[in-house]
Amino acid sequence: MLLARKQRLRRVKTALRASMSVRGAKPQPVLIEEISAAGLDFLCDRGAQCRIMPEGRKVPGPVFGVYVNMVFTLPNSATELHTRCRVLFCHRLSQDSYRFGCEFHQLDEEAQETLNAFIREAL
Repeated sequence: MLLARKQRLRRVKTALRASMSVRGAKPQPVLIEEISAAGLDFLCDRGAQCRIMPEGRKVPGPVFGVYVNMVFTLPNSATELHTRCRVLFCHRLSQDSYRFGCEFHQLDEEAQETLNAFIREAL
C-alpha cells in the first residue's frame, strides 16, 4: 500500500544544482532532475556513479543499502535543505551520464514543509 501511495505522488521536473556526498567523501555537484515529497532523481557523471555504487557492483540497476547526503536550495527560498537519501536505482543514460533515484530517509519537518510548498506552487 505504501508503494502505491508513493507512486501517486506528483513529481516536479527541475534543474536544481545540488551537492552530493557519499560515505564521508568530498561533496560533489549533481543536478536534481525531478523531485517529489518522497524523494528525488539526480544526474551525475561516471566518477560519482563509481563512488555511489557498492564495491564490486558497478552495473546500473536496483541499488540496496546505499545512502547519500544531499544539500540543495529550492527556487525562491533562502533555506538550504540537507537530507540523507536512500538510493533505489541507477540508470545509465550515456557513457558518462547516470541517473539515480532516491527516497528521502532523513528530512526534518521544516524542510518537508518547504518542499511541499514548492511542489504545490509548481503544479
